[in-house]
Amino acid sequence: MNALEFDIIILGGGLVGLTAANLCAQQGFSVALVERQEPHLSWDDNHFDIRCSAISKASQMLFQEMGVWDAMVKERVSSYQRMHVWDALGFGEITFDAAEVGEADLGHIIENRVMQKALWVHAKQSTHIHFLVPSSPVALHVEPEHVFLTLQDQTSLKAKLIIGADGGHSWLRERANIESKQHDYHQSALVATVCTELSHQQTAWQRFLPEGPLAFLPLNSGNSHQPNPYNLSSIVWTSTTEKTKTLMSFTDAKFCEELAHAFDYRLGSVLSTAERRDFSLSRMHANHYISDRVALIGDAIHVIHPLAGQGVNLGLGDARKLVETLSSANKRTSDIGHHLVLRKYARARKGQILSTLLGMDFLNRMFTREDTLSLGLRSIGLNFVDKTAFLKKKMMLQAMGL
Repeated sequence: MNALEFDIIILGGGLVGLTAANLCAQQGFSVALVERQEPHLSWDDNHFDIRCSAISKASQMLFQEMGVWDAMVKERVSSYQRMHVWDALGFGEITFDAAEVGEADLGHIIENRVMQKALWVHAKQSTHIHFLVPSSPVALHVEPEHVFLTLQDQTSLKAKLIIGADGGHSWLRERANIESKQHDYHQSALVATVCTELSHQQTAWQRFLPEGPLAFLPLNSGNSHQPNPYNLSSIVWTSTTEKTKTLMSFTDAKFCEELAHAFDYRLGSVLSTAERRDFSLSRMHANHYISDRVALIGDAIHVIHPLAGQGVNLGLGDARKLVETLSSANKRTSDIGHHLVLRKYARARKGQILSTLLGMDFLNRMFTREDTLSLGLRSIGLNFVDKTAFLKKKMMLQAMGL
């Protein structure tokens, strides 16, 4: 059977894979997108997706450049102007305000399904993207000038480069013999959408508890028929695996009571909760980001602690830098799958990825320690930054990707 030939094969049609596909199409590359299942493109607006992500200003600008941002706004996005962080055991707290850096907001909380739909619909409109859905890879063969991928139905694909956007348990990473370092945090994150007595004030709230951070991310009910449009929040409650199991076993009423107490009633009582889910937390970092005619992006390279909500933004940054590198090489008529081209991408991303991984690890360790020295240091640190304008501004610009 003759192979279908493309410039690039992308494994994975999640947020990062679809972003890479759309960016590649914009640069004129022919793309084969391989994904196991089609996403749901319709839902009840009265209910929020349990999976939400904090999207930075840099990621917003990327979506705008791609032409998908307006579609997301039309569905539903929730901006936040402030972020308030405080320590449950110490006396430290800090508030970030978009006005301090001359911006209208610090970022947006967006349901994953909203982003997925906008990216998927946009990709479907492109003549440069060929969808192979539902489909799964079964064999990879790399030759000096091309890579060949065989799918479950025995379809054969040929390209100059294959991109792995297939998640933390990446099939491509394994087949390319790229090893990774793993670390189990022995923590779990519980996520849900809750309604609170008081308005979230378009503020992202985070309280560091001894077992891990508890975040309330503001949601704007927008097109839905919620009576209080600013009383809904997406929560991420990180705790020990054992405590999370206990929280998951509670009735809704008991859970709401525990949640409000853990949050120090900052937003009053928690009136109701939607479905709860939990997932274990671990760190993963690939030893290499590239191999012969192979490039990894997103969770295929890095899985980080969710305490700062940077996972999706980091993956979108991977997609952007990789496609920029490929486009530059293509304009020079260079082989886009050549190791020297891909090495430029890997070098460009490694610094930010490593610093983010290490930064999240440090914060998680620092704020789960209860000794007197750690309590004093983090309280002094939070208060010092809160009162030091240039440091706070630098931290905000860094988090916004600006």
